[in-house]
Amino acid sequence: MDDCRKLLAANMKRYRQILGISQSALAEKIGCSTTFIGNIEIGKRFPSADNINRIAKTLEVKVSDLFSEEEPQSIKVMASKMELKAKFEKLMGKAIDEIFR
Repeated sequence: MDDCRKLLAANMKRYRQILGISQSALAEKIGCSTTFIGNIEIGKRFPSADNINRIAKTLEVKVSDLFSEEEPQSIKVMASKMELKAKFEKLMGKAIDEIFR
């Protein structure tokens, strides 16, 4: 597997997992099959330019982030946002529970 395939596979999977998006959810959002997404993530297939753009948009990153050798700053920002979102949802859940007790 060549470097750009490895980078795309690793970064795409990492961003998808940070966002909590399954392969099937990503596939549905970009209009392809779950098998295709899985094959990209193992380096067996390589998406078209249009699909790369759709993947980046759905994962809320720049196309260049999908091919970055270094951990892009956007991963740190995204992980931070997801942590904050999880904390907020937990607090909201507790608040709602308190209201309905």
